[in-house]
Amino acid sequence: MSNQEKANILEMIDERFGELVELLKQKRGYTLQELSDKTNLSPSYIYRLMRGYRGCELTTKLNILLNGFGMQEEAEQYLKTVIENKETLRKILD
Repeated sequence: MSNQEKANILEMIDERFGELVELLKQKRGYTLQELSDKTNLSPSYIYRLMRGYRGCELTTKLNILLNGFGMQEEAEQYLKTVIENKETLRKILD
């Protein structure tokens, strides 16, 4: 995967996560129920997330990336980005 593709995925995780979930679900041929089984999230929750009716917390994003799609590298990179941004914010506020 190119650096640009990785950057695009990280941007989607941060800003358009539901769209990314739908894209990955389709690309891998998962049904809503299969993704639900992998993540222990209800099919209706995942559906609402994909449609943009619902946001999700960091832990839920990590659950979906790791358990739903096996995207460890992307999950780790996203978590690093989140941590770095929060520390930067703390420095600004202190």
